[in-house]
Amino acid sequence: MKIDRFLRKFRVLGIVLLVLLIAGIGTGYYLTHQYPKEWNYWKNLPVSEKRRAIGLEIKRIWDGIFLPAPRPELYAHVTAETLEHSMRLGADWIVTMQEHHGRFRYWYDPVSDKFSSKDDDNFLRQAGTSFSLSLVYEMTGEPHYFEAARESVQYLLAFTESLDADKAYFLFRKKAKLGGISLPMLTMLKIRQLTGTTEFDVVLTKLANMILFLQEKYNTGQYKSTYVYSGDYEYEKHSGWESKIYPGEALYALAGMYQAFGDARYKQSMDWALEFYYREKWKSHAFLPWTISAFASLYEQTGEWKYADYVFFLSDQLLTQQNLDGDDEAYGSFHGVPSANTGSYMEGLGDAIHVARLVGDKRRLRLYQERAKMGYRWLFTLQYGESDAAALKRPDMARGGFRKTLTDSQLRIDNTQHAISSFAKGLRFIYEMPPAMPGINHFQ
Repeated sequence: MKIDRFLRKFRVLGIVLLVLLIAGIGTGYYLTHQYPKEWNYWKNLPVSEKRRAIGLEIKRIWDGIFLPAPRPELYAHVTAETLEHSMRLGADWIVTMQEHHGRFRYWYDPVSDKFSSKDDDNFLRQAGTSFSLSLVYEMTGEPHYFEAARESVQYLLAFTESLDADKAYFLFRKKAKLGGISLPMLTMLKIRQLTGTTEFDVVLTKLANMILFLQEKYNTGQYKSTYVYSGDYEYEKHSGWESKIYPGEALYALAGMYQAFGDARYKQSMDWALEFYYREKWKSHAFLPWTISAFASLYEQTGEWKYADYVFFLSDQLLTQQNLDGDDEAYGSFHGVPSANTGSYMEGLGDAIHVARLVGDKRRLRLYQERAKMGYRWLFTLQYGESDAAALKRPDMARGGFRKTLTDSQLRIDNTQHAISSFAKGLRFIYEMPPAMPGINHFQ
């Protein structure tokens, strides 16, 4: 009888182990095919960082059940003054990375004193960097930030290609991406708003037409992530890949187009997209920040509750990924591998704060403001300040830049641009600092 019981337990244990093995293999197969970039990133982490990430994931699950009280003493140094100082330092660092023809050098490592090669570049990060400078110019009125953003736009426009007579896109290294179409538009739209210039109107309309064209490809409301990828016009279909970032960038650009021109097609496109993206799978981390900003803009323009509701839906989801253990150095950061990506989440949260104030949601307003300050606290730890830079080989080339993590010395333009953009929004929407350049909002 004892042997029979042992055999039954052994069989049950064997079945359980087999199920776990199959589930593990299935999960790995799913991740490698559906999310190849994320899975490869996880696979390449050192063992110590994997353990750290797992520990933070467990803490966040626990904190989701037993929400810890805020620790305001840990971010008491986050003020309008420190935020503005840090924003200006970061923007100045970006300006030092700009070459004479408008391109930004991609990264600089202050420890090895090395710059990225020209082959190590990314069109979208170039475009996002110019947008961040336009936001800093809006808040400060400092003309050198405006000139750097304008020079960047001229560099980006050199990659313009046409499709028929009414559509345009940017082709960079044989790739034309939805995000690559959208991000330069944000800078051009911001320059248009702040100065009243109409110099970009023709190309903006053609680029917007291209976004609408890519949405029509699927006829579902979803935006196609690329127009062409190294000669492949059906890249998503063949690879099984679709970007979680680009749709939000496209939506943000269309919101800006609707504000600038009042063309109903742009709002209709966003409404169609909302029907598609309001689904469980589109709560992924990368999708959230740009999409929050897009629908925050559309709510501000229209006052339609469905847009505010979607902003809150996504923002509440975003906050579930924040690290809330005040005894951990990662306090205020996001995800299991705390990094400068927190800056991008703070961009979206800044716009969500604006919407919470507009609708009079006091609970969310308090919550979002506190969580944003926690996030800024983490970002401050990543920036090379005066004392940090002084010990390096070239202090002037390090001062103001944001590291990716506390252990990675490389300073990248995208990490810094997300941080300073989030600070600009914090100054405006948390501390209610009026922009130095209020802009022109009427249709032209």
